Amino acid sequence: MTDYLHGVEVQEEQEINLTVENADISSVLVIGTKPVQYLENPQDIEKVTNYRELAQYIGDNITGYTLPDAVKTILDESGGAEIYTINVFDKEKHTSTVTKEIQLTDNKYEIPEIAPFDIILKNGDNELPKNDYIIDNNVITINSDSFDSVTFSALTATYKYADFSKIQDCDIIGTTDSEGMRTGIQKIYDIDAVYGTTPGIVIAPEFVSKDVRNAIEALSDKLKFYFYADCDKSVTVPKSEKARLKETQGVDLTTTSERTVLCAPWVTRHNSYKGIDELKPLSPVAAGLRVYQDRERNVAKSIDNTKSKTIKSTQFPISFKIDDRECDANRFNAQGILTVINHKGRYYLWGARNAAFPSKSGLMTFESARRTRDFINKSIQDTSFVCVGETITQGFIDDVLNMINSAFARWSNPQNRKEQIIYDGEAYWDSSLNTAESLANGHIYFPYKACPLATAERITFKDILDITIITKTLNS
Repeated sequence: MTDYLHGVEVQEEQEINLTVENADISSVLVIGTKPVQYLENPQDIEKVTNYRELAQYIGDNITGYTLPDAVKTILDESGGAEIYTINVFDKEKHTSTVTKEIQLTDNKYEIPEIAPFDIILKNGDNELPKNDYIIDNNVITINSDSFDSVTFSALTATYKYADFSKIQDCDIIGTTDSEGMRTGIQKIYDIDAVYGTTPGIVIAPEFVSKDVRNAIEALSDKLKFYFYADCDKSVTVPKSEKARLKETQGVDLTTTSERTVLCAPWVTRHNSYKGIDELKPLSPVAAGLRVYQDRERNVAKSIDNTKSKTIKSTQFPISFKIDDRECDANRFNAQGILTVINHKGRYYLWGARNAAFPSKSGLMTFESARRTRDFINKSIQDTSFVCVGETITQGFIDDVLNMINSAFARWSNPQNRKEQIIYDGEAYWDSSLNTAESLANGHIYFPYKACPLATAERITFKDILDITIITKTLNS
C-alpha cells in the first residue's frame, strides 16, 4: 500500500512523564570471596535475589569464604533483597598446593585445609583411578572394593586449597587498567553498565583495613551509596575510643564520612551448612535490616533499635542500660559506632549516627537523614533524564518545578506515615542563577530545599513531684 496522502492527518505523541518516581537505594553490593572451584561457570559479578540463586551463584557457606554468609544474612534479615556480589577470590592466585603422605583410618582421610580441590591420589608412583575413591567436602573415602584389593604402600595426596592469607587489600580496592578493565570494588561501575543500576548499600565483611575503607568511601561520595564498615575484630569499647582519634595497635577508625557507618562488635550467626555458630562481622546484619526498614517503612526510618533475626550472641558482652552514659553501648554510640544490645533476650542494632559523628554534629550525622537526602536527590535526578534535550520554555520550567514540588508534597504528607520522609520542601526559580549567558549555553538551574526527618535519639522525661496534689485530693 502506498504511503501517499493528499490531505491532513494527526498523529498522537506520548507526553513526557514528569512525575518523580522513588529511587531505589536499597540494593546491596557485597564484595568478598566465594568458593568458585565448586561452582558451575562462576562469574566475578552476580545478582542474587533468593536462596536458590544464593546456592547456584555463591555456593555453600564454607568457613573462610565471606560471600555465602553475608548474602544469606542479608536475605534472612531483610525478608528479600536485590543483592549484587563482586568476587575477588582467584583459585589460581589465592591458593597453595600441598603434596603429602596420608594415613587412612577406616579407609578415610580428612584433609585439614579449607576447601581443597584438584585432588590427585597416588599409591606409590601410580595415580589412583577416580572411581576408586570419593571426595565429600574435606573427606577422602577409598571405595571398599579398592581398599580390599590394593596394597597401599605409600599413599600420597596432591591438592590445592584456599589460602586466604594471600588475599590482599589491593584485591578489594582494585584498579582500572589502560584498557578499561576493572577489578575489586571498581567493578561497581560494571554493575551499572550490565544491570543499569548502582547499588545504594555496600559492605565488605572481614576486610577492615583503613586503606579498604578509604577506597570505598571515595566511591561512596562519588556514587552516593551508603557503606556499612566493620571494625576490626580486635576492637573493644576502650580501643574504639582511642582508634577514633588516631591509629591504635594497628587499628585506625579515623573516618568522618557521612556515608559510612562503623559497626562493632562482631557477632555469632548460625552456619546451617556446617551446623555450627560462627563469629562473623556485623555489617551484613546492618545491610539486611536497612533494606527491611526501607521496604516496611521508608528511608527516613533509622535502623537504630531494629531487632535482628540472625544474631545469636556478641563477640563480648555489651553492657546496656537505657539511661546509663557509661554503659558499653552508649560509649560505642558516643564514638559514632553502630553496635548491638541484648534487650529482654533479643538482639537489636543500637545507634543512629554515621561516622561523621562526633567530629561533626547536626542532622546530617544521622544515618537516616543522610540517606534521605541522597534518596531525594537521586529520585529527582533519575526522573529528570527525560528532560535532557528538551527546549527551554516557560512551560518546560513550570513542568519541572511542578514535578519536584508535587514530589515534595507527597514526601511531606503527615497523613501518610509510609511516604513521609521530610518536613517540607520547595523547588523554585532563581533568576540570579539563570542568566541569559547560562541559558544560551543550555545550562538551566532548578534550586530546591528540603529538610529530612530527624531521629529520636535522646528522649527526656521530666518527673515533677507536686505535693499540692495531697491537699487537692483530700479536699475534693
